[in-house]
Amino acid sequence: MISKIFIIGANGDLLYSKTFFGSNHHDKETIKFLSSINHVGKKLIGEHIRSLNFMNSNYVYSQDDQDNLFIIASEIKDPEDEVRNKLNLLKEEFYKRLTKVGNSVKIDDFDDFAINQIYVSPKILIVGESGVGKSTIMNLFPGETILELDNDLNETIEKTVNLTDLKGITQVILREVDFQSLVERVKDYSSLLRTVNIICIVTNSGAGNLSRTLSLYNRLRDQVSKADFYILANFQDSLNSAFDPGKISDSFGLETFGFCATQKDSGKKMYIIIKRMLEISIINKFESN
Repeated sequence: MISKIFIIGANGDLLYSKTFFGSNHHDKETIKFLSSINHVGKKLIGEHIRSLNFMNSNYVYSQDDQDNLFIIASEIKDPEDEVRNKLNLLKEEFYKRLTKVGNSVKIDDFDDFAINQIYVSPKILIVGESGVGKSTIMNLFPGETILELDNDLNETIEKTVNLTDLKGITQVILREVDFQSLVERVKDYSSLLRTVNIICIVTNSGAGNLSRTLSLYNRLRDQVSKADFYILANFQDSLNSAFDPGKISDSFGLETFGFCATQKDSGKKMYIIIKRMLEISIINKFESN
């Protein structure tokens, strides 16, 4: 997921920057460091740096003939070729919107372009067996639920959810897939798994479903390189059959949220759970760099 954009002029001046979420209080130091590394690269190996990996982030570079430097910061597990495609788009639009006034340059109305064309909304994949409440959870949110085909022509149910008060993440895309089908046809779903940030496994909190779900999770987890896993323990109102979220968490080794999709305030609670997953898996990771 792309978090920041920097465009640095040939003389080292910052021409444009955009932070999509999280804080930007270290941007000045970051820009100086990235520019210096690029300069050292040109001196030592005769060409500018193409990418620079940190613990959780990858900074992808591109430089034009005028020595303007374009940099996109993304999640470390994002495919670099996809980020570089965004970087090329950034360069193309920069030239279209660039105007020179004397010795200075100006970029017109770049924020709207950056938000609409460069920023990628985080994606949460909701999986589980039939009857665990996946569709009920999707229907908690307003808006149209649409049937999507991914690059491998697999059907997924998708809905865009608007968010507030989350340090710049204003939207998340929810996608729903049957867990059994996903695991048995994991190669067919490779493009979907490559693009999601979070996989939320929904269970009905009962013994039989938990056993089957744990087996499916164990088969899937080593084949997912990017997304973080969470458990949503639904049907917590079934007092005679529902296992406690703490016990479920211990069994799976994953953070588990207790839930009941049929309760009156379930929509509000699901918003809170989604925000918490995004804070842990996206915002906190970037801010720890």
